[in-house]
Amino acid sequence: METEEIKEKIQLAMSLVEGVPEPFKTKAFEVILSNLLEGVLPKKASHILHEETKVTEATRNIEPKIQKLAELVGTEVRQLKDIFQFEENRPIFIGRVNGTEAEKQVQICRLVIFVLKEVYGQEWVEGSFLWKILQDYGIGSLENLATNLKARENEFRMMGQKRGRKYKLTEPGRQNALQSLRQLATQ
Repeated sequence: METEEIKEKIQLAMSLVEGVPEPFKTKAFEVILSNLLEGVLPKKASHILHEETKVTEATRNIEPKIQKLAELVGTEVRQLKDIFQFEENRPIFIGRVNGTEAEKQVQICRLVIFVLKEVYGQEWVEGSFLWKILQDYGIGSLENLATNLKARENEFRMMGQKRGRKYKLTEPGRQNALQSLRQLATQ
């Protein structure tokens, strides 16, 4: 089984357990992923698999933008797709980052905001969206997310307060995101 196929099955398993409360979510994910890897698809999941493989108009519209991003990074689209799963209206980070929880938060947020701007044309990103991306990725405590991003004021601009806070990248933040993407694409 190829790496890309395994990543697709992991994403499908993640989508199937979305909304399931812990501690059941982890076990459900393990069972579903195991079944998917063995070629056994849960009966109620078969429609989801077919829905996810449909190429929609929105998906077709972002493909040229993904190609443009690949050129900017100096890599191939397939390498970018090892870092992000590009959905119709949002990227899902699937790459690997190292460091402390705080460092991972900053790195992933920087990359997600960069890709949202370059591919989806979204300059300002809601903190709740970033929180969800990090939670889905498996980052532990997110209580200090705003503090961790604020500590990098040279890279992130903030607008609003509490749950309504939005973020965008400064030029140094964009350059750091681009550099990080280049490094991840060569791993």
